Amino acid sequence: MTRLLIFLLFFCLSCGDNSKLGSIEFNNYIDSYDLRIFAKEDVSSEFLKNVGKAYEAMFDNNSKIDLSMRTLYLSTSKNHHVYQRVGLEASFEKNESYAAGFPPDPYQNNVTDYIWEMEQGGKDQIGEVIEHLLHTITTVILHLTYPELWDYNNPNSALSLAMQEAVDKGIYDISSYDDLKNDNSDFEDKDTYKKILTQEYAYWLILAEWNYYIIAGKKNEGISGNEEFIIGTPSDIKSQLPLGHQLYIEYVEKILSIPNETTINSLFP
Repeated sequence: MTRLLIFLLFFCLSCGDNSKLGSIEFNNYIDSYDLRIFAKEDVSSEFLKNVGKAYEAMFDNNSKIDLSMRTLYLSTSKNHHVYQRVGLEASFEKNESYAAGFPPDPYQNNVTDYIWEMEQGGKDQIGEVIEHLLHTITTVILHLTYPELWDYNNPNSALSLAMQEAVDKGIYDISSYDDLKNDNSDFEDKDTYKKILTQEYAYWLILAEWNYYIIAGKKNEGISGNEEFIIGTPSDIKSQLPLGHQLYIEYVEKILSIPNETTINSLFP
């Protein structure tokens, strides 16, 4: 029996008037494996459902799963009211205040990025969904489940040491995030810089271990990765980033399965 429950509470509001976009609320949601996925009212019900199915695809059983670790992960997500936001990209582009606001209590602080419903599917949409689900998984749920090991503020945590390994070897280029640590940065909390660095690192690491760079449209010609993270295959990670590979096999691999590519392609064709 699927654990995906869908609750469509309201019909989509008309978005013809851009001034109304800032008042569109999170009135639709689904629950998938103890993650509540809230969508703005103008997100299509089919897209919301398929985001839930994409998350569900990460929980197939295999011989590497540690059921006790998975149970702890799921209970942490549920007990801390972790949630994912989904919005319509076209609405946000018309009015940035569209992204403001929170769902009803108790869903407040344990959240990170949006997933945007784009005009068409394919690699860009797959990349959008997988990337921001992985941000929620790593920066929120794993951080709450293993607060010492996945602490982005502690330079000696397993996560921080693995990320620094990739930086020191010239594999992970963090220069594009320099503005976040400048004195004139819009981010008053400098911990945001560390959070984003480790969030993006964990995403690239898992995407490579899943061999998902091509399906997610993240591979550059001539290398297995891209300009930010230059390696993108499981063998590359194992041979060049032993700390990263260890982090993956000790935590991610024991909780999540690699989602079936056929399934993911069918959800966002």
